[in-house]
Order: sequence, then structure tokens, then C-alpha cells
Amino acid sequence: MKIKSLLCLIMLSVSVPVWGQNESGNTSKSNYGLPKVKDYDRWSAGLTFGVSHLLGDLLKGSQNNNRFMDQGFLNPAFGLQVHHQVSHSIGLRLRGMFSKFSGNDEEYLDKNYQSVQFPNDPDTNYRWAVKYESPMYEGSLEMTYNFGNISFLNRNKNFHMVATLGVGMFHFDSEVKSDSSNSILLRKSGSITELMIPVSLGFKYKINKIDIGMAFEYRKTFTDKVDATIKTFSEFDNYVMLTAGVNYTFGKKNKPMEWVNPMEVVYNDLADMKEKIDILSGDKDKDGVSDLFDKDNSTAEGSKVYGDGTTVDTDGDGVPDGKDADPFTPKGAKVDANGQESDTDGDGVADSRDLEPGTTQGSLVNFQGVTIAKPGDFGKDGVGGANGKNGVGFLPSVFFDLGSATIKPNFHDRVLVIAKVLQANPDLKVRIVGNCDIRGNENENLKLGQRRADNVRDHLIKQYGIDAARLTTDSKGEKEPMATSLNPMNRRVDFIVE
Repeated sequence: MKIKSLLCLIMLSVSVPVWGQNESGNTSKSNYGLPKVKDYDRWSAGLTFGVSHLLGDLLKGSQNNNRFMDQGFLNPAFGLQVHHQVSHSIGLRLRGMFSKFSGNDEEYLDKNYQSVQFPNDPDTNYRWAVKYESPMYEGSLEMTYNFGNISFLNRNKNFHMVATLGVGMFHFDSEVKSDSSNSILLRKSGSITELMIPVSLGFKYKINKIDIGMAFEYRKTFTDKVDATIKTFSEFDNYVMLTAGVNYTFGKKNKPMEWVNPMEVVYNDLADMKEKIDILSGDKDKDGVSDLFDKDNSTAEGSKVYGDGTTVDTDGDGVPDGKDADPFTPKGAKVDANGQESDTDGDGVADSRDLEPGTTQGSLVNFQGVTIAKPGDFGKDGVGGANGKNGVGFLPSVFFDLGSATIKPNFHDRVLVIAKVLQANPDLKVRIVGNCDIRGNENENLKLGQRRADNVRDHLIKQYGIDAARLTTDSKGEKEPMATSLNPMNRRVDFIVE
């Protein structure tokens, strides 16, 4: 785990400068980094429609003060907008809107004006009532903030919340009239343009290059003249709008910047790096070679492998050393699934070294597979040649693992050859000599060699019924190595004809 963390930190430290270079315009070929601005479409335009409502003083009741939804009316509102995305979360919107304000107050008292008679009201002959109207035009520059693109969690990529804050100007020309057939003008504000602060909160939903949305918008003004009615200690005449809009993004990239979360790019880069780190640090078959470079991920545990993860095959016979009964087979020799070279005539000499491939079964042969004694052809001084005297016989050796005296199953056939020779030559006696390589204590090696010889002797007696009197054992330990550097060749048992 510590190795993975270290590798991840190293790769991140390399990637951070690359991100910075990409943002600044450097044409780096790295696969990692934040997306470039030029890769996205950033301009859009759209229509807005909705309703507006004035929060003024000209409302029912003597305590009214910027009250909402009393006798003020909801009026249609329309607008146009142009939007430029500065970053994935922040944009600038230039917008113009048109609407009007209106409202009635049936109990509004104004002592400066004469009363208006309402003949249709049987209960009251005189009653004060007013009617208010004003056109409204506004223009604003707003900063938009997209909440969706700052999310660190999975989100709906086609939906996000949007807030705006900006500055603008609005124009009004208010009139307050008596609500009568004559519509007597009571007050007039005049044509006025004032500062206002637009604030809104809403949502958007994207369909290809078009997005639709709704928002609640609030306008903070700094005047009490909008309703042409100024009350002492009253608040400014603010107003609200509920709007819906449709927006179209221009460009050929088909990737509106507003709808791309840059964190997703970073997350994808991190996931890609993590996957490569897992491969780099992983070792499924535990052979010591990283999976990224391992050409064989199914190596048996404990097997010796090359740098590319393939199993060592010293003799190149296609059988890995870990499964090879004879890891030093001559090049080109035919072997079985265990790496054991073929011995067609069963004389103990592999076919690649056998100069006499058709030896009679039971005959004694030399190291080249040539017959040196036929069955029963031996003299007092040993196995003989043609005259049966003074010959030197050859019997195949049996090899052992390091520190072991156990006969490996793949060498049982060699012990079988010895048994056949002894069975075919009833008067033949053999001395079994154990040997070791030079590693380890000399005295211990002498004992190990003796155990190897005794185990082979016991195997011949128990498995093949050879008379124990015909078999003697001895140990040379590490005193008579046959090879200087090939230690496996020195861990063996030899058979010497007595």
C-alpha cells in the first residue's frame, strides 16, 4: 500500500506542472491535465418570459410597506439575453427586460384631492379609490454561478442550479389615478431611471445545445418613487419576477462549457493513473515481476523466472526448470512432458547420446550406450568385454534436490534400469556411491551422501526384490565433484560394478 501511495504522489507531482502548461497554452502532448478553454463553446443567447410584481407602498391598508401580493397585480414580462461563459462555473449575462407595474387601492385616502363619487355603490356615496400603472424597462449585467460544476459527487449532467448577482438600471414613468370613469390623474412620478441590484436563484435543464430553466428574481432598488407614493419611514419600492427562459449555445465544438464539470476530467485522469499504478505495482503470480512487464501472469508460485516473467528453461526443451526432470537436456533432444529425454531401448542412456539405439534388453552399456557386457558376460574382476574380463561398466546416475535424500519420481526409471541389469545378471554385484555438492558442512555432506545411497539400495530391495547381499553402499560426500559450477550434477548417486 505504501508503494502505491508513493507512486501516486510521484505521478501527481509530474502531472500538476503539465496541467498548468496546458492552461497557459503550451502544446504539451500529455494525456493528463485540465481541459483547455478553446475546446468548448462559450457564447449563448436566449429569450426570457414571465411575470413581474411591484413591492410598493400603494397597497391596501394604512400599514402597508413594500408588502407582497396584496392588491398589486402580476404583469407579463419579456426579455432578451446574451451569455458568455468565463469558466466552467462562472459566466457573464447581459440582459434587457420589459414589463409594467400596476395595482389598485380601494381605501387609499389623499386629503389633497376631492373625493370621487361612486353612484353604483348603494351603501356609500363617496369612496376613495386609486389605480396605479407604470411601464418598466431594465437592463443588467450579471455574474452567473453554476453550482453543478463544483460538485465532487456524481450528479445529473443535464441539470444544475444557477445563482446570479449583478448591477443594472431600470426605468419607470408612474401614474396614480382615481378609479372612476374620468380617471382623474392624482400623481405622476415623471420619467425616471434608477439603479438596481438584480439577484436570482433558479435551475436549468440541458437538451443538446438548448437549455431551459426557471428562476425567482429579486430587484433591490434605491428609490421610493416607483409607485409615485412616498410614505414616511417606508422602504424602497423593490420588485420581483418569476421567469422562464430558453437559451441556445453557439459553436461547432458541441461542448457547451457551462455543462462540463472539470473535476470529472481530473477524476478520470486519477482513475487512469491509479489503474496504471495498480498494474505497475501488482504481481498476481507473485514471481517478482510487475504485471505491467510480466508476459506470463500464471507462473507457478516459487518458479524461477526471467526479467519478463517467463519461467526459466535452462536447456530450452520447452519444459520450465521447475517441472523439468532433467534441466540439462542436450539442445534439440526430444523430451516428454516432464522434460525427460527419450530412451527407446531402455539401457539408461538417452537417445541423443546413445550410439547403439537397439541395445539388447538387460545388457550393460557404457556412457555412450554401447554394449560392454551381455547378460551373464562378466568375469571375476568385473563386467568384461568380449572375453568377459577387466571391463568397466556404466550405469546411469540418479540425481537429487538440494539437501534431499529422497528419490524424485522422475528418476524411478533410472533405478528400474539398474534393477533390470541386476536381474539379467544374477551374479553381478554393485556398489552404490552417494555424492553431494560443495555447499554445506563437509561432515554433514558425507552423511547426506550416505543417506542417498542407502535410500537407492532400499528402493532396489523393496520394489524389485534385489538380493541385499549384492548391494553395498558408500559416500564420497563432496570429495569427488564431477562438475565445477553445475551443482545439480554433483548431487547424485553413482553405480559401480564390483
